[in-house]
Amino acid sequence: MKTWKFQEYKNLRESAENKDKSGEAQPLGAKISLGDGNDFEPFQVSDDPKSEHYGKNKNLAPLVRAFKGGGNWGWSRDDGSGDDKPVKIGSKKLFLTGGSVRDHLKGKKARDVQLGTNASPDEVYHLLKQNGFEFVKDDGTPKTNTGKTAHPNRKEGSKQFFWVERANKNGRPFVFGVRVNEDQFSLEVFSKTARGVDKDMEPGTQGEDAASRDFTINSMYILLSNDNGPNKELNDFHGGIHHLQSGRIASVGDLGKKLKEDPKRLLRYVRFMHGYGDPKKIPSEERDIIGKSADGLSKLDRKTMMGEFRKGMDKDDSDSRGYLKLFRDLGLMDKLFPGKNLDGDLPKELSELGDKDMPIAWMLRNNPPEALEDIGFDDNEKKKITFLIKSLGMSEQLDGDKLNDLTTGYMSSGVSGRKLREFATKLGGLDPSVVDAFLSHAKSPRVKHRVTGDDGSEKIADEFQDLIDPFTGQENMDGISERKKNLELNNFKKHMEYMKPV
Repeated sequence: MKTWKFQEYKNLRESAENKDKSGEAQPLGAKISLGDGNDFEPFQVSDDPKSEHYGKNKNLAPLVRAFKGGGNWGWSRDDGSGDDKPVKIGSKKLFLTGGSVRDHLKGKKARDVQLGTNASPDEVYHLLKQNGFEFVKDDGTPKTNTGKTAHPNRKEGSKQFFWVERANKNGRPFVFGVRVNEDQFSLEVFSKTARGVDKDMEPGTQGEDAASRDFTINSMYILLSNDNGPNKELNDFHGGIHHLQSGRIASVGDLGKKLKEDPKRLLRYVRFMHGYGDPKKIPSEERDIIGKSADGLSKLDRKTMMGEFRKGMDKDDSDSRGYLKLFRDLGLMDKLFPGKNLDGDLPKELSELGDKDMPIAWMLRNNPPEALEDIGFDDNEKKKITFLIKSLGMSEQLDGDKLNDLTTGYMSSGVSGRKLREFATKLGGLDPSVVDAFLSHAKSPRVKHRVTGDDGSEKIADEFQDLIDPFTGQENMDGISERKKNLELNNFKKHMEYMKPV
């Protein structure tokens, strides 16, 4: 694989893509040097306190050293000298891969660091074991408890261990979990089997691993060979760095086949387009393929679909309104929320609010609360979105039941008073005094029918004494519940009177 300057490579990619349209393009793989006159920074690693690079991805340094230092399979006797010599594990490399590369090149910090290697599972085991990493069960329990001292290469007080995260049907590992101090990494052996597809994983070369990935921006690799400074070598098999810079989300291979192979990729396409691409640059032929592939989403269970969908909603720098608009513009909204009454008009104020769930609540506001049960939201999402929808019905004429429902919903929703006020008034058009009265009511102490007396004993509150049977002491719980609602309602009305403009 040839090493290119970035501008040379960019020109070649653009030329190749022009040929693509005439059906004459050839795959173009390249090694690109990061930081040498281009906009992309090298990936820094160092845990050396004396180094100018110290603190950069410091917990990756022991892993990089393990692959640099190498290991051996065992010992073999030299027929000539009769001496035993180690059988070395050679030419095994460690790479930053997938989304970690994509995020680094965009100047973002990856949430989950993904690593790849051309070493076999057995070689990974020996390389790590012989370089200060302890092999443990998946629950973190040591495989053996021999009382041996820490490996001499392990720094005082550090914690370095690894385990099998995923294995194929024959029990051979293909993904290891690795932990160094407070950081956890995912280390995959190269595979020619597409991720996420219901097939057993098979080992492969780096080129096959790149070809098995979904989009070009996810099929790049940064070689990690320097544990104290910059790592500059980027391996790019399918033009991912060019697409990342130009705002294109291009598939590795035929897009239609990729989406048919795994319908989740349709959701990933939208997520990456929203986070890394330019929706204005989506070619018309890709829009057609997406439209024809949309029915594939029905094959996913709701939990899987919403889990993938939420990844794009929950990113710190994500505008969830813009994310939903992209689904709408690609004609996927009805597939994402089938059978629901959707309002695709998403006012710009939703972006200004900066809340992840308010755009969803606004879009679903014309549905009864029970319609949210089968969407696939988790309990916390459901509570929040249900409350936001109900809050749009807040008024001065609330009865006891609705007030109780709103108050209970607010207390468990996690919505701040400021956000609620903005959502209900700026978007819902509610009278600010009504919302302020509700918030003041919600913050005041709740009515209780049992209180603590002066002597420290529990007694029935005065407001409920008439609901206790004088002969048996039995409490009229239905009456107490209604009395509580009425007292709470009176409290709300008092706040309402106070909030009304003079």
